[in-house]
Amino acid sequence: MIVLSLPFAALASLALACLGAVELAKPARWRILIGPSPPRFGLCLRALVAGQLTNALSPLRAGEAVRMGVLVAHGGPFVAGAGALAGAKALDVLCLAFVAGSVFGAAALARAPVNLAVALTLIAAAAIAAISGPRLYNLLTRFSLGRKLHLDALADVAATLRRPSTLLVVTITTLAVWLSGLAANWCVLAAAGASPTLDLTARMLVAGYLVGLVPAPPARLGVFEAAVAAALLSASVPFASALSVAVLLHALQIVELLVLLIPTAMQAARRVSPGRPLRLRADQ
Repeated sequence: MIVLSLPFAALASLALACLGAVELAKPARWRILIGPSPPRFGLCLRALVAGQLTNALSPLRAGEAVRMGVLVAHGGPFVAGAGALAGAKALDVLCLAFVAGSVFGAAALARAPVNLAVALTLIAAAAIAAISGPRLYNLLTRFSLGRKLHLDALADVAATLRRPSTLLVVTITTLAVWLSGLAANWCVLAAAGASPTLDLTARMLVAGYLVGLVPAPPARLGVFEAAVAAALLSASVPFASALSVAVLLHALQIVELLVLLIPTAMQAARRVSPGRPLRLRADQ
């Protein structure tokens, strides 16, 4: 067992940096999955922050709709962006299932058969589309319905996976999302005085993701803490330590969102001048 002996401020800063790495890897992955003409990284990051802010302030998870709205409003492609977002979500569902199954066993996987089935279907469809390549593109563009539904754009998204460089970036960014999340939990456990283990960090990760799927008060106050603390209590962590870890992790997540919100808001203010209409792309 590795126990960090750094001061609280240093551990909290490390955890905050790891949380930031998660949020920087997500738009990088989304951007590369969009296809041959991806939007700017800054736009993808701004859309991600807007979606997370919406999820934090709204009891319903409307963040994905807002995220796509920001992308489209600033000239990003709707169909390719939605397809790339669905693919990224599918990858995260599979990673979450792997972590949950490793920690809680097969019983955890049995509780989410629909999500797993959808994720596996999306991954399989992307693999088939990537292997088919130009044949699938020609088939989708041959019919008027396919052109009206912009299915060719979805084929472009899948075709990006044919490039080894794209696969490498998607793999690296996906690993960065999940390993950075585990590292952040490890630092939070150490900062709160608990003995960090891979089992505890994984339990926190699974609880944090699952609680985000249900309606909750603004910023998930109370609900997030209860879920993370319950996950730690199930591993025989003392109540006081479990609650301290949950509160600290949630506080750092809110700070990390605010840190990302400030530069993205400033960038948006600089790019949008008064009276200047936003340009939309022709493929929307």
